[in-house]
Amino acid sequence: MLESSLTGFDAPSYFAALKLIRTPGQDVAATQARVTEAEQRLGQAVQRLDHLANAIGTAHARQKAADAAKDRWREVDDLSEEITRVREAAGNSEVDALLADDHRRALELRLKDLEAKGAVGRWRQRDTIAALQDELADARRAATEASQEARGTATAHIARIGARINALAETVPLTRDQIARLEADAASLVAESEQAQQRAVALEQEAIRASETAARTRQAHDLTEHAAGRGWPAQHDRAERLRPAVAADRTRRPELEKQYQQAQEEYERLARNAQGEIIKSAKLVATTLARFRTNRTVLEGPYDVVLVDEARAATLPEVLLATGKADRAAVLLGDFMQLGPVIPPALGNNDRPDIKRWLHPDVFQHCGIHEPADAQAHPSCVTLTEQHRFGPAVMRLANDLAYGGVLTGGPQVLRERPDNDPEIVLIDTDGLHELARAHLTGSRKGWWPAGSLIARALAELHREQGEEAGIVTPYGVQAEATLEALRDVEGAGRPLAEVGTAHRFQGREFDVVVFDTVEGSGDSRELWMALAHRQPGADAWHRNGVRLFNVAVTRTKARLYVVAGGARVRNAKPGTALARLAALIGSPGVRVLKAKHLIAPPKAPVPFRGEFGTALAEVLGRHVEVTDVHDETTFYDTFTEEIHRAHHSLWLWAPWVAKRLRSLLPALAAAADRGVQITVFIRDDTDQLQRKPASQALIADLRAVVHTVIPMNVMHQKIAVFDERTVLLGSLNALSQSWTREVMVAMRGAYFARKLLAHEHAETFARPPKCGRCQGAEIEIRRRKNGNWFWRCYATACKTTPSGRSNAWTQDIHLRAGR
Repeated sequence: MLESSLTGFDAPSYFAALKLIRTPGQDVAATQARVTEAEQRLGQAVQRLDHLANAIGTAHARQKAADAAKDRWREVDDLSEEITRVREAAGNSEVDALLADDHRRALELRLKDLEAKGAVGRWRQRDTIAALQDELADARRAATEASQEARGTATAHIARIGARINALAETVPLTRDQIARLEADAASLVAESEQAQQRAVALEQEAIRASETAARTRQAHDLTEHAAGRGWPAQHDRAERLRPAVAADRTRRPELEKQYQQAQEEYERLARNAQGEIIKSAKLVATTLARFRTNRTVLEGPYDVVLVDEARAATLPEVLLATGKADRAAVLLGDFMQLGPVIPPALGNNDRPDIKRWLHPDVFQHCGIHEPADAQAHPSCVTLTEQHRFGPAVMRLANDLAYGGVLTGGPQVLRERPDNDPEIVLIDTDGLHELARAHLTGSRKGWWPAGSLIARALAELHREQGEEAGIVTPYGVQAEATLEALRDVEGAGRPLAEVGTAHRFQGREFDVVVFDTVEGSGDSRELWMALAHRQPGADAWHRNGVRLFNVAVTRTKARLYVVAGGARVRNAKPGTALARLAALIGSPGVRVLKAKHLIAPPKAPVPFRGEFGTALAEVLGRHVEVTDVHDETTFYDTFTEEIHRAHHSLWLWAPWVAKRLRSLLPALAAAADRGVQITVFIRDDTDQLQRKPASQALIADLRAVVHTVIPMNVMHQKIAVFDERTVLLGSLNALSQSWTREVMVAMRGAYFARKLLAHEHAETFARPPKCGRCQGAEIEIRRRKNGNWFWRCYATACKTTPSGRSNAWTQDIHLRAGR
C-alpha cells in the first residue's frame, strides 16, 4: 500500500528540486527579482539604442544637408588647384625665357670672342659675325617677350580664379571645420550605437538565462509543493526506513508462505465440513442463485419453501433449479417492469428455437405476465401496488413509464415538499457545446464529459449533506468515465459515490440518484434512452430501454437528477421514456436546472438558480475552472500559463490553424526545449481551410516546434491535456480562435485525464508508421464507415496513379483491447 501510494512520486526529481530552491539566491522570489532586474536593464539598453538610433538619424540628416556646402568647398579646392597649375605654367614659361636668355649670353660670348680678334681675323669671320649679330638680336627680343608674356598671362588668370574663389567662399553656409565636426559626430554615434547593440545582446542573453532559471525554480517550487500536498516526502522517508526491514524479511517469506498455504488449506477443509453441518441444521438459508447451483450442500437441500427474490433478473433454468428443491411451496418475488437477466451475447443473439423459447423470455413472460393488467388478472399472482420509497413526482413518472397508474404511495411519501426541494431535477446540458457531445462507442451508445462532471459535483454536494448518492447510466463506458472522475476527489479511502449501470443497481436504493442518460441535443445522434418505448410493435431492445429507465428512476428515495439535453427531452417522440419525463416538467416537484448556469464563466450573469442550484454551482467551482472567451481575452492567459507549467506532456486536439498559432509558438517551443513531449492532432488538408497556403505555412511552423503533428480526417475535438492531469475541454479551437464566444472547462484529475486519453487512443494515434510504399512520414488518420481506424499516406507523389486517380497506401490501426 505504501509503495502504491507513492505512484507518481519521482524522488530524484523532488530532492533535486528541493536542493535547487533551498540554494541561497535560488528561491522563487530571488530568481524572479533577478528576472525583473535583468528585464529592466535590458529595457534601459533598448531605450538607449532607440535614443542613439534617433541621434544617428539626426546626424545623418545634418550630414546630408551639408552635402551642398561640401560640394562648394570641393569646387573651391578645384579652383585653388587650377591656380597652382597656372603658376606652374607661368614658371615653365619663365624657365623658357631664362633658357632663351642663356642662349643670348652664349651668342654674346661667341661674338665677343670673334670681335676680339685682329682686323684680319674679323674680316675673315665677317659673315659669321654678321650672322651672330642677327641671331643675338633675335634672341634678345625673344627672351624679353617670353618673360613678359608669361608673367602677364599668369597674373591675369590667377586674378580671375581668385575672384571666383572669393565669390564661392562667401556663399558656403558651413565652414570646413563645421563639416568635419558633423562627420566626426556621426561616426562617434555609430560607434557608440555598435557598443550599445553589443551590450543589449549581452543583456538579452542575461535576461533569457534569468528567465530560464526562474522557470526552473518555479517548476521546482510547484513540484515540491505538489509532492508536499500529497504527503509524498514523508511517505517516501517512511518507505526508505522500511525497505531494509522488508529486505531482511524476504528471506523468511517462502517459509511463511508455505505455512500460510498449509493453514489456508486446513481452514478450507474445516470450513467446508462446518458449512455443510451449519446449512443442514439451519432453519433459513439465504444465498444467491449462482451459489445455489455451485455449492453442493446448498443444492442438496431439501427445503420446505423456496423464495426467489428479484425473479425478473433470473433465467428460467436458474429459477426451475431452485424451485425444484421446494417440498411445500415456491414463491417468486420481482418486478416484471424492471430489467431481465443478463444473458451472454452468444446466447442472447442465438436464433435456435429451444434457446429462444426457454432462455430468452423471463419467468414472468413464461407465465403470461407482460403488463400490469396481466399481473392483476393472473390467479396465482399477488400484486403489491403500494410503495414507501419515493415521493409523488417520481411515482407519477414510474406509473407513466411502466406501471400504468396502478402504483400508489403510503402517507409518508405523499407529503408535500417545499418548493425549493424538488423531487425530480432535469439537469439541462444544452449550451455546453463539446462537453455535451456524446463520443460514440457503438451505433447507439457512448460517453460524454458533461455527465461525469455534473455527476461528480452532485455526489459531492449530497455527501456534504450526509446523503448517499448512486450514479446510474445506461452504458458501461460512461460508468467507467464517471468512476475515473470520482477517483480524483475520493476521501477517506472510499469512493465518493457508487457508479454503475442499471443492471448493477437493480434492487438497490439511494437517498439521491443521478441518472446520466448520455442524451445530448442539437444534431447529435439519439441513443438508447431517447428511443426507448413500449408502444405496440416495440421490439425487446426498445422495451428493455424503458425497463432500464424505470430501474434508474425507482432507485431514489429523496431526489432524482436526470442529466440530459433539454431540447432532446422537450422534442422527444410521443410515447418514449423521455416524452414521459417531458410531460411532467412544470408539475409540482419537478424542476429544470440549466447546466450552463452552473458551469458559467466567472463574470457571466446567471439567472436565479435556487438554493440547491447555488450550492451545486459552488461545488462545481471547486473542481472546474470555466473560461469564457470573447475578443481573444481570458482563455489564452490560462492556456499559456498551463503550457508554462507543463512538466512532461501536452496532448492537443485543435482542428484548424490560423494566425493565432504564431502567438503560441514561443511558449510551445520553450516547453519542448525543457523536455515536454508535445503531440498535436489537426485536421488533414482535405479540409478547405487547412489546404490554404497560409494554413500550410502555419502547420510547417508548428511542425518545426512540436514533436508530433498528426493530421486526422474530419477531426472536431477541442481538447488539451497537460501532464495527464489537467484537461481543458470545450468548444474553443486553441490554435485558431479569434473572436467567437466559446466555453472551455478546465478539470483537474489524473484519473479522468487518463480515461480521456485512452478514449481518444492518444498513445496509439501518436505513433504513425512509415508508408509501406514510399517509406515517407506523411501519414494521416481516417475512419471507415464501420468505425475501424486506419493509417493513410497522403503524399501526392505516392498516392497518385499515372491516370491521375488516388490509390493511397493504407494500414489498419489495431487498438488495444478495452479501448
